[in-house]
Amino acid sequence: MRHPYNMALLSTAYELTIPQMRFSRVEQPLFYRRIQELLAEVLVMTQSLDILIILIASGLGIGMGWLLAKVKFSTELVRAEAKAQAAQGNKESLVAEMESVASVVARQNSEDFLRLAEERLGKVQSEANKDYDARKKEVELLVSPIKDHLEKLEKATSEMEKNREGAYQGIKRMVAGLQEQTTNLRDTNVKLSTALRGSIKARGNWGQVALKNIAEAAGMLEHCDFDVEVTLKSGAGGARVDLLAKIPNGGHVPVDSKVPLAAYWDGLDLDDGEARAIKMKEHANAVKKHINDLATRDYPRLMEGTDFTVMFIPAEPILSTAFEYEPTLQEYAFSKHVLIVTPVTLLALLRTVGLYWHQQSMAENARDIHAQAKEFYERAAKFSHDLAKLGRNLNTVVGAYNDAVATYDSRIVPSGRKLESLKVTEGMQKTMAELPEVGSSIREIKHLSKVNEGE
Repeated sequence: MRHPYNMALLSTAYELTIPQMRFSRVEQPLFYRRIQELLAEVLVMTQSLDILIILIASGLGIGMGWLLAKVKFSTELVRAEAKAQAAQGNKESLVAEMESVASVVARQNSEDFLRLAEERLGKVQSEANKDYDARKKEVELLVSPIKDHLEKLEKATSEMEKNREGAYQGIKRMVAGLQEQTTNLRDTNVKLSTALRGSIKARGNWGQVALKNIAEAAGMLEHCDFDVEVTLKSGAGGARVDLLAKIPNGGHVPVDSKVPLAAYWDGLDLDDGEARAIKMKEHANAVKKHINDLATRDYPRLMEGTDFTVMFIPAEPILSTAFEYEPTLQEYAFSKHVLIVTPVTLLALLRTVGLYWHQQSMAENARDIHAQAKEFYERAAKFSHDLAKLGRNLNTVVGAYNDAVATYDSRIVPSGRKLESLKVTEGMQKTMAELPEVGSSIREIKHLSKVNEGE
């Protein structure tokens, strides 16, 4: 049986030495052998103490001779205490020796460890530096494309920012222009409303602008077949129309645009339905009155080519409102030889007139083409006669040339050959040439010959 004191001593020895020491293969067996010897001595002393304790326990169980046992126990107890003190001293010396050994071993191990650590650290640091350089190059190779892309992205972002700034300034200018145009349009609408509510001359001036735009869209402006503000006199008086659309063969279509619109605009400004209806009825009566005024002027009697006067109303709603409150207004206008038109119907009317002008232009072009074709044929006929005469003269020349060639071959060439055989031509650069005959005759212009025979 081991005493707890033994186990405590053994545990203390291991706790003080083992965790703090590092041994080589030679030092480790010696250290453990020394530990075993010290532990053996401690165990011997502790076994004696165990026996003493057993005897004391046995003495306590004996009822007889307790006094003797008490004295003996006291003596043994003194001895045991002395042994315990000796064991305690041995324990302290053992602990001190073990601490000294552990300190020496620990110091030596620390020095070896530091030396090995420095060597290992140097190698690791050298390898780390090499690995760092290699990693740095790899990272640079990996990051270089990203860097280029980032630079391109930064450049593109800068360009985009410049473009955005330019676009923003452009939009800002555009918005400012739109605001200015809106202001001008509002002012123009106010002026237009004032003009249309005002004098007849103001309405006529505005109507002339609308008529000119429609005439240009119909193609009449390009052909210059309309007049504005033409004064037509008849007897002692006269009349003024806003547009005259010329018809082929000297006719005209008079167009008037001075229809009163004040009641219509006043009615649009009213929110009350009954008051608005009164104004719109007044507007229809004003249109009917203007029809009577145009009938009184009697434009068809003052010019040729038409038996009606065109009354221009600048917007479809204006006319439809008048028809709503005066359903028989169109028939009444027909009876007065007045044709009510809006921009769409006037455009169709002027396009029809333009079509007549186009047909007349085609007819005039056909007459010009006929005259030009006749003149061309006369010139071609004269040229054909001259060409035939030239052909006949060429045939005469060719015959004379062939006769001369025959004389040359029969009279001159033999003499020349004889002189060449006598070496007379030595040193001369040129000799007599051979002259071919022209065997082809001039082709006769047969179709003109037939024409000439017919003449």
